[in-house]
Amino acid sequence: METPLSSKCENGQQLTVEQRPIFSVIMPAYNAETTIARATTSVLSQTEPRFELIIINDGSSDNTQAIIDKLTKQDGRIVAITLCHNLGVATARNHGITRASGRYIAFLDADDYWLNDKLAEQLKLFKQGAQVVFSPYYREKGQTRQLVSVPLTINYHTLLRGNCIGNLTGSYDAITIGKIYQKSVGHEDYLMWLDATKRGQVAYSTQRPTAVYTVSNASISANKWRSALWTWKILRTQLNLPWHKAAFYFNAYLFNAIRKRY
Repeated sequence: METPLSSKCENGQQLTVEQRPIFSVIMPAYNAETTIARATTSVLSQTEPRFELIIINDGSSDNTQAIIDKLTKQDGRIVAITLCHNLGVATARNHGITRASGRYIAFLDADDYWLNDKLAEQLKLFKQGAQVVFSPYYREKGQTRQLVSVPLTINYHTLLRGNCIGNLTGSYDAITIGKIYQKSVGHEDYLMWLDATKRGQVAYSTQRPTAVYTVSNASISANKWRSALWTWKILRTQLNLPWHKAAFYFNAYLFNAIRKRY
């Protein structure tokens, strides 16, 4: 499903080029009362200020909505979307993508956060002609940080060997490759970046880390077996790869996943 970039405000008025944000930042939030303020502050503190932050409350049952309401009053760049029921991260992000009016679409979950030059560093690459951009990042567990290094460039075929685009670091040009909507397949972000690199040919990385991924026992990525199963299903059922090709890329994924952790 694709729709053209929106050029209108919520009230239907036409946006001028000067008014339209450069980046649309998509932030789904579910029961994120303890982390959403930090995540939001990391976006509002960006040295590149021309963005809109679209926060989608995915049916939270805690104090998340009250915090969003307070933040929205403090900064006009925040757009709040409230879903009555918990529909899952893919659906929540899709609501934000539909609403996005910026040329470049970026993602940040409510329990992670950015370094303050994230958008500025990636905008440099977009201005040089990149269509998909990503970055190294830190994995943070408690007081421990581990740098996750990434290649300077990747394409669709290298991405099949393992996802080296941390979703909290990825951005894409929604004008040149179109808006990309997510499917609820577990690794919805991986499937999206496969689609983005297939459309954009080559993805370019900043040389410096731009984000911090926080690891907890509840993190989806902490369940390695489930993560592996999702990857296999993407290769076989979403990309429709023959069994032997799927097995080749799946083994490469396992190798790279182990190497990344150790």
